[in-house]
Amino acid sequence: MFAFVSILSQRLLKCCFTLLSKNDILQVEYCGVIAMALRQGLLGLLNYGEMTGYELAKAFNDSLSYFWQAQTSQIYRELNQMEALGWLQSRIEVQADKPNKRVYSITPAGKAQLQRWLESELPAEMMPTRSEVLLRLFFSAKRPPQNTIESLQQLAQAYQAQLRQMERIGGVIAQYQTLTQASRDALYWEMTADFGLAYSRMCLDWVYRCIERLKDDHDENAGA
Repeated sequence: MFAFVSILSQRLLKCCFTLLSKNDILQVEYCGVIAMALRQGLLGLLNYGEMTGYELAKAFNDSLSYFWQAQTSQIYRELNQMEALGWLQSRIEVQADKPNKRVYSITPAGKAQLQRWLESELPAEMMPTRSEVLLRLFFSAKRPPQNTIESLQQLAQAYQAQLRQMERIGGVIAQYQTLTQASRDALYWEMTADFGLAYSRMCLDWVYRCIERLKDDHDENAGA
């Protein structure tokens, strides 16, 4: 057993050192992909009509944050960069009783960029590549089983809240369908919402099964 662990450790360390030598390049590439996808999401929203930064952040949070999250500061940073690239333009709208506001709109170059992205090949996404939940669970044999059960029960509550939120997304879609008059687009919004619902239900079912397996294992060991 020790020999097996030793060989496995050596192989893992070799892989880690290889990855570390490429870490800077990988980090830059990863951040570039994240920023580019966020830009496409913002272009997609602006393609429905001009919006202020506040309106964009709200629309993003209402519609896209279920599968692509971004801080408000990130959104404003990307808006500035996209304006420098010529993908959008902004104007100051003077208001009598309120502070002036900056309104963003997509440009022809931005529409072309959005279309190129939509027509590009879809990435082969299978499952999240990083999960602290799974990473911790992998090593949780070193914890008392009851502690892990309690952690998973807390996780189940979070999954239940997420599921309830996803079950309300139909109302949000109907609201934005009315605002944008984009009846055909709503079909595609609903498909992404269906994924969120299915994923939330899968996560909840998975955590319940983990809890039951740990309880069964504890009962078997207690009776042994």
